[in-house]
Formats: sequence, structure tokens, C-alpha cells
Amino acid sequence: MVLQYQLHSSACCCACAALLLRGLDAMTSESSILRVMSQVTNIPLKSICVKRNPETGLSLGYAFVELHSLRDSSALLDTVCHLPYPLEIDGKAVITAYARNTFSTV
Repeated sequence: MVLQYQLHSSACCCACAALLLRGLDAMTSESSILRVMSQVTNIPLKSICVKRNPETGLSLGYAFVELHSLRDSSALLDTVCHLPYPLEIDGKAVITAYARNTFSTV
């Protein structure tokens, strides 16, 4: 969770209406992300896109969550970063940040 907050703080200059979720399980689907997000917030999501290996169909470990506005994405990121527990999807702790950023890979 500390890592999530650090990414949020450093990515403010690159805020956008989409969030990047990293560290997903290979079996994670859009529906599992939607299920967890609906437990965390009532902010409407515009779209969810899990990036997959074209040969196996398995998740590459990251996804994009698009929201309707910068305000919504900022509110969701703030909510996720201040959860009393790490955001977990399909048993994996997920790192969340704005989709457009300048930080190097962890």
C-alpha cells in the first residue's frame, strides 16, 4: 500500500482519466476487476481492458481502467491508495497508478 501511495504522489503531474493496474494474476478477467472495484467505490467505470497474451489468452499482469473524467480517476486512485488494506484482485495485491506516467518500472 505504501508503494501505491508513492506512485500516486509522484504521478500527479501525469494525471489522466485512466488507471493502470499492475501485478494481476494470469487468470484475472474484466469481470473480476469490476467485482472488486464495485466493492471499493460507486464511481462508474467507462471501460476495463485486461491486456492478454494473444496465443494463450492469459493476462499479461496488467489492465487499464478507464473512467469518465479526470476527477473520477483521481477520486478512485485516492480511494484505493487510502484503503486500510492493499487492493487485492484474484488473490494478488495490485499496484494502482495513473495510466500515463513517467516513473520507471519497479
